[in-house]
Amino acid sequence: MEDQPAELPFVWFDRPAGRLQRELLDGRAEILDVRGDDPLEGIDQADGAIVGAAIRYDRTVYERAPNLRVIARAGIGYDNLDLDDATAFGIAACNTPDGPTISTAEHAVALIFAATKGVRESVDRHEAGEGNYWARHGHLELDGSTLALLGLGRIGGYVARVMSAVGMNLVAYDPYAADERFVELGARRAATPAEAIAEAHVVSVHAPLSEATRHLVDAELLAAMREGVYFVNTSRGGLVDQDALVAALNSGHVRGAALDVSEPEPLPPDHPLMGRPDVVVTPHVASATVAGRTRIFTHAVDEVMAALGGSQPPNMLNPQAWPGRNA
Repeated sequence: MEDQPAELPFVWFDRPAGRLQRELLDGRAEILDVRGDDPLEGIDQADGAIVGAAIRYDRTVYERAPNLRVIARAGIGYDNLDLDDATAFGIAACNTPDGPTISTAEHAVALIFAATKGVRESVDRHEAGEGNYWARHGHLELDGSTLALLGLGRIGGYVARVMSAVGMNLVAYDPYAADERFVELGARRAATPAEAIAEAHVVSVHAPLSEATRHLVDAELLAAMREGVYFVNTSRGGLVDQDALVAALNSGHVRGAALDVSEPEPLPPDHPLMGRPDVVVTPHVASATVAGRTRIFTHAVDEVMAALGGSQPPNMLNPQAWPGRNA
């Protein structure tokens, strides 16, 4: 009698699965995804989960998922995964740190240029037919100016390399990066965020969000920045006190801002950061290139299938939980 084929595991997505996800899991797993109003529809059957940033995954979710053995965050940031709760339930929690790096860093560079060149302001004036464009356009030449990076990890490092090639001077704050990384990237090491931003013409944020870094950029830090500074954030909206940023823009202390992240996401159309000529807001799409999306989901699927196959995932965030439910 022939052996019966083993049943495929169930992998759950917190959004409708597209062609890419289905191709990556074809013949490897059965797909469950959210189609209705319940944001956790189907998770009760899941062996593995691939998730975004919109839902907080803690014991209230894990209690609904008795079979869940591994959860992979499709991206770098994992502030919405409660690692203590995942560990308590024996669930391997992972992320995909190499997936969004290049696309997100490119987007950060694009936002630096958009802000410092006053792209939106010029487009608005042109479309309104205001005239006198050249005389009224007074923005920043990047060559010889200073860029402060709050975070010098994968994305911050990529931005550093590109903007160094443009001719910018680099200063960075990252308490977790080795001295050798600063030397490699040609960035002066600052001991505090305030020291990093003190003389910068442009500040770009590339830090993880945690309780320690929430509102890292607050009214005090904004006030310590150079008059007329340009501010860019492609990390997490919670790193910035948005009310303080609006006030700094209104006063002219911050000359312009460009954001791919916010609180909430997306920003409502009537939010005071929206519709301004000195602000560019994109709806958390920095990593969503074709290549970036493919890399992110390929890595997330690999993490989940490794765990379900009995191997510890390479990017496991709570290794103390292994093997847990995967035993």
